[in-house]
Amino acid sequence: MSDDQKPETRAEKEPLIPYADHEKAPAPLQKRLANYNARMGFYPNALRLYLHRPEIAGYLWGLNDAIMRDGTSTLDQQLKRKLGAYASKLNGCKYCTTHHCEVLKSPGGFGAEGWDLSDEELGDLLDGNPEPKSEFEQACFDFVEAASLDPTDMPQDVLDAVTIHLSPPQVVELASVVGFWKMYNTIHDSLNIPIEQHLLGRSETVGID
Repeated sequence: MSDDQKPETRAEKEPLIPYADHEKAPAPLQKRLANYNARMGFYPNALRLYLHRPEIAGYLWGLNDAIMRDGTSTLDQQLKRKLGAYASKLNGCKYCTTHHCEVLKSPGGFGAEGWDLSDEELGDLLDGNPEPKSEFEQACFDFVEAASLDPTDMPQDVLDAVTIHLSPPQVVELASVVGFWKMYNTIHDSLNIPIEQHLLGRSETVGID
């Protein structure tokens, strides 16, 4: 690879529409923006586009929190992050898959979300070999795969497995993870959101590109 092709020298693509200024976001959204920055270490490009419609952004970010990290969650947060990455890869969304992997690779700490997964673990996850730790996790991954690919034709054994291994609240939460990332992936892909400069090339190490 020549120097001008190296990931760190690539120019970030221009967005479909100009970014909104996050510093001018309405007061009710400032705390949520600060939480995103603390958790991820930067302001994602997607957030800066959502700010053109703060009325929508507030609800979407609240839904994200409720499904992925709320204190009442019935599914493990790390597992849901893995499921989100798996769903986003199945849905073909490089932007969201890259972000999931960045969080999963991060060591976390100091308020940041991170799970310190290796590139090998992430590669297996994105290749469809997530290596579930239990029948419970296997049921979750099978459900996410089937529901992401065709929710109108779910295999009966997949449905049976989730009802055996998961409680009713967990089944609802699992289906919400699938539906939320299908929606987010669709929004982000249709807006053609560029992957952030500092993340360019990192996705190659786990097979996103």
